[in-house]
Amino acid sequence: MQKKATLRAGRPRDENVHRAILEATRDLIREEGYSSFSIEGVAARAGVAKQSIYRRWASKGALLVDLYMDGLQATCPAPPGGFAVDLLAVMLQTTKRLEDAAYKNLLKGLVIEAQTDPEIRKMVLERIIEPRRQAAMDVIRRAVRSGELMAGVDADMLVDFVFGAVWFNLLLGEATADNRLARRMVDTIQALMAPSTTDKLKDGPRTRSPKKAR
Repeated sequence: MQKKATLRAGRPRDENVHRAILEATRDLIREEGYSSFSIEGVAARAGVAKQSIYRRWASKGALLVDLYMDGLQATCPAPPGGFAVDLLAVMLQTTKRLEDAAYKNLLKGLVIEAQTDPEIRKMVLERIIEPRRQAAMDVIRRAVRSGELMAGVDADMLVDFVFGAVWFNLLLGEATADNRLARRMVDTIQALMAPSTTDKLKDGPRTRSPKKAR
């Protein structure tokens, strides 16, 4: 059933049209996936002309970026709760959204678009990826300063490990990029990068002194 944008007599209420388009996009990408997704389909589902969509978004990739960010809490400084709590909060912003098939299909589609469209690649990096990377980076650096993580840790590489696991599981992995994955990643990093653990690794295995014969 088509969703008609509620319009006021006289001049259209742009916000109503905007919401109708986003909702239609979310429904279609959830139901049909990226391969069958089209601007024509969105226009038909929303009950608007294609021109109404193209006046707001230059491409379907741009529309999908806006849909992904719609209602997503912006990353902002929060009172530190400790490394595990803070990093998990950052990761859950991604994994919670991926529990919805609409956003899972959407991100997969954006990766495809980004390979051939420099503008989409720039939007994905600037609006979706970089804010999350920076938030995770801040958590890691704060944990190093507080002594929760080893001094001298390569924060950039550690962030690559974290979000690389999410992207791999989203695109190719058999596991699901869900909240359980986020918690496993945080627990694993905390176990491997805690100062006591890394000190033991640097010292190497300890050999036992031979027992004296009685």
